[in-house]
Amino acid sequence: MKICKFEKIKDEDEIRQVINCIQNEHPYVAVVPTLTPLQEWLQSISASWFHEEDEVSHATVNIIGEYCCTLANHLLTDPQLNQEMKTRIQECIKKIHILVEDKADFLIDKMIKAKVYGLSGDLLTYCLRQQGLRARTLDTGKFMQLNLERKPDIPYIQESIQSYIDENRNVDIFIAPLSICRNVYGEIDFMNEQRNDYYATVLAALFKADEILLSTPINHIYANRNCRREQHSLTYAEAEQLINSGVHLLYADCVTLAARSNIVIRLTDPHDLTTERLYISSHDAGNSVKAILSQDSVTFVRFTPLNVLPGYLFIGKILEVINKYQINVISMASSNVSVSMILTASRDTLRIIQKELYKYAEMIADENMSVIHIIGSLHWERTQVESHIMDTIKDIPISLISYGGSDHCFTLSVHSTYKNKLISSLSKQFLENQCAA
Repeated sequence: MKICKFEKIKDEDEIRQVINCIQNEHPYVAVVPTLTPLQEWLQSISASWFHEEDEVSHATVNIIGEYCCTLANHLLTDPQLNQEMKTRIQECIKKIHILVEDKADFLIDKMIKAKVYGLSGDLLTYCLRQQGLRARTLDTGKFMQLNLERKPDIPYIQESIQSYIDENRNVDIFIAPLSICRNVYGEIDFMNEQRNDYYATVLAALFKADEILLSTPINHIYANRNCRREQHSLTYAEAEQLINSGVHLLYADCVTLAARSNIVIRLTDPHDLTTERLYISSHDAGNSVKAILSQDSVTFVRFTPLNVLPGYLFIGKILEVINKYQINVISMASSNVSVSMILTASRDTLRIIQKELYKYAEMIADENMSVIHIIGSLHWERTQVESHIMDTIKDIPISLISYGGSDHCFTLSVHSTYKNKLISSLSKQFLENQCAA
């Protein structure tokens, strides 16, 4: 069984792209966002509604109805399905007008939002029915419950969803509006947008899926797009290490839950649904280099001791301050003369660090830095990989190298000026050469 999650759907053309992807992938559940124009009009309704501009709110609701009817006319050529969808739109718009008349509060605002999200999902459901699929909108607002920590209450959801699945065994595909759920008090709610991938992964675990396809922005990842899957395949452990080191790949709990449920994760770009960028599973393909990832907006910091503290206390003092302000350290190297770090911190935080340590160390910082992570099976015994990496970067000024702390990651820190040159050199050496082979 397969689950697909789509990140953004902006217009009619992208609806058709999603339909084509669904027809090619044959998922049992497709998790879809509300259309981008609808999201923008929802924000307008919230703003005007809370300012008691009722006429503006009602006018915007009418615009939503007209837009959805226009889409129905363009996408649904079957007269019966077209009429059914328009009836659904009219009923939904009428209910939203009634909600707008109520006194403004956050719960009613969420109810309006949920109605529009459901309407967007219904539109895609009817499009798939026109393609001959027995499609149904999955009412996740009934069983996707959050606990007190605002995380999905998986045991509760598992119990609630099973009867729903049993009642709909004749359905070919469910369309689940993205992020709709209920809070611990049973009120309609939404999961944080940053956890959209996790929302879909929870559904994959609940439906006992074997595979989940996530459409998510991954422009900072370089891998063999047009070659064998083994050449862009990561293990769960490799993916988790990347995320824990600060690389924006997925919400960390996605990989943890997928690993526990043995769900394969396939990543595609929202602008290119047909091309698999990364494949994450329990299987280790064994390739020396599988992918190259970049991080921008990081800072190189060097602490040179003023000989006030002995070496062991000096390093301890630096780590104490780093821990105090919960600063993410990407890589670190030390010698008998200094301690160097690549970290993510604001300028204000850097100033605070310098103020805290001025008695003990001279601190220099360079904010125009980038980090390149070389991912793969990079155990220290594979000396050829290490030597090939060093030979590839010999003409590029490197600020910091982190190697040996992980069997899966070789990290290089460079000035942002040299980032593209470094990525190009590494890609030619490890990705294009593999593809040609």
